[in-house]
Amino acid sequence: MSFEIHKNLDPVVVSKGELSKRWPRALTEREKSELGVGEKKIQKQKETAGGSFAAMWKNPETGKEQSIEINLEEKLSEFKAFFKDKFNLEINETEVKKIWNKNYTEIKSEVEKYGYDSVLIIPDNLPSESDINQKAVETMDEGAGKGKVVATKYWAEQSSIAFVGENKYKIILVHSDQNIYDNPDANPYLKTTLNKNIMALTGLAPKEIEKKINSGQELPANFEAEINGKKMQIQASGLSLEEYEIFQRMYFEKNRKHLDESGWIWLMKSRSGSRVVSSYWSPDARRLSVNALVPGTALASLGLRLSRSFSN
Repeated sequence: MSFEIHKNLDPVVVSKGELSKRWPRALTEREKSELGVGEKKIQKQKETAGGSFAAMWKNPETGKEQSIEINLEEKLSEFKAFFKDKFNLEINETEVKKIWNKNYTEIKSEVEKYGYDSVLIIPDNLPSESDINQKAVETMDEGAGKGKVVATKYWAEQSSIAFVGENKYKIILVHSDQNIYDNPDANPYLKTTLNKNIMALTGLAPKEIEKKINSGQELPANFEAEINGKKMQIQASGLSLEEYEIFQRMYFEKNRKHLDESGWIWLMKSRSGSRVVSSYWSPDARRLSVNALVPGTALASLGLRLSRSFSN
């Protein structure tokens, strides 16, 4: 199914004289408001949601403009096949499209602002983390001479890791850069997250972080960054371990490479007790590594995959 994007039509100014010719009876106040009298204008049609869009993003580091296309129909096809093949789950297309249509303008705006270039589609009946890891991560096959990857290394007790958030259908905007650390070409907004602890990434005090962790609340990304001498406020979210593992597998299917082979990633929507979960792919050990760190941890090789989640 395809959709068509309609551009805003030119507004029309209707004079009082013209109105009297077109409508001989007196207009009600509501009709005047809807039609527009004097300086008020009729906006005939606003841009409507399509199945895809191309947005222009200007890289704040290089000044170069890039056209980014997000095609919902293609992503739906990919994720329907993925969840059916790995977990025998059906994706509710109608629900996903409702989210897309409801948030279309904001989704496009976020792409134009932060350069998100891909999406994850997450169902409301997502399997457990252990199930996702077993069926989506540990079944990756790296081909001749290597074969299947090694079992995931959990430095934190796997059973202690908990997802924070609601189980509902989501469209999540993400960046498809393979690495953030030691990657000069990575999205500049991603690079600003390196060497920041949870307090620096959220703009919250330690006591506020502790309260959110203890009460199972999400930790938002909300911090000031400087790129090329220009300060800007970054507002986004992180990912959960479950979402990240799905992202890892989808990225591998497309690129035959693994995300984050050179540095660790905060997963702010997953916790292990009072700690925040982190992960990276170890190319030498050929496995995913999962850890949980105290919120005050800051490392040059530890960053955050910014994301933006939309739901109904």
